[in-house]
Amino acid sequence: MATDPYLDLIKQQWPAIAETYNRFAEQQPVMLLDVQSAEIRAYPFEEFVMVLEPASRRQVEAQYRRALANRQMVLFVRDPDNKVFQSYTLALED
Repeated sequence: MATDPYLDLIKQQWPAIAETYNRFAEQQPVMLLDVQSAEIRAYPFEEFVMVLEPASRRQVEAQYRRALANRQMVLFVRDPDNKVFQSYTLALED
């Protein structure tokens, strides 16, 4: 089974991801890690989901609601070079 090439990047960037999330934690943002620019951004869920295709929107809404119910965040990794836009559900730390 192939390993996910983005898990190491997420682990490496975790301090910055958590810091950015915590800055906007009250809004329960969706996080975006851009591989090419190395930017980490927090988006309001409603704003983020509106740029998705309707079928993807429903899936992300369900993922987001599960994440909130389990004290987790949704992080998207965007890698334009490899045409990847992939979501992860990650546990929040205390």
